[in-house]
Amino acid sequence: MEKISLPVRIFAILIVLAGLAGMLAMRTLSPSVDESAPIPQPVRKAQPSAPAKAAAKPAKAAASARTTKAQKPAQAKPKPVLNPVVPPTGFPVAVDRALRKHAVVVVSLVLPGARVDELAAAEAEAGAKLGGAGFLALNVLNEGVARTLLTKLDTATEPSLLVLKRSGEVALELNGFVDRETVAQAAANASP
Repeated sequence: MEKISLPVRIFAILIVLAGLAGMLAMRTLSPSVDESAPIPQPVRKAQPSAPAKAAAKPAKAAASARTTKAQKPAQAKPKPVLNPVVPPTGFPVAVDRALRKHAVVVVSLVLPGARVDELAAAEAEAGAKLGGAGFLALNVLNEGVARTLLTKLDTATEPSLLVLKRSGEVALELNGFVDRETVAQAAANASP
């Protein structure tokens, strides 16, 4: 049996460690796609309420404000606007939630870690925004998502992009990479 020299053993160990570090770095640095990508919502600043303004006044003014306020009848608060009721569509729950907020939703089916799918999803999101539709990216590696999509779609080919109406009807199925202009046009055509 032949002995391997110490420098060769150290070099082999360093190569293995470098490989492990590289795999760990790729795993932690690669973007991951959840079951559904969040739909960005505008952030609104809260307006200070009337009681908060009254508390900021001097004590004398606050006392007179309380007596005046007690004499006036209470004003009715406006009723909150409810999202339209959307019956379960048979798609994943995230799709139903998106359809409550938007009349048309563009759904991109994504394989996490696949660079082309991530680029296609970004392009679809930009197209949905141009077309005035909601956007949702679904992870097809999620078993629950894949199962519900297969039972709902009943197609031999697997689409990479769906344009859905609020009723849950599939307005359009597209395969492969779809540019933002095509997505925007499809979303606009599906709008009521």
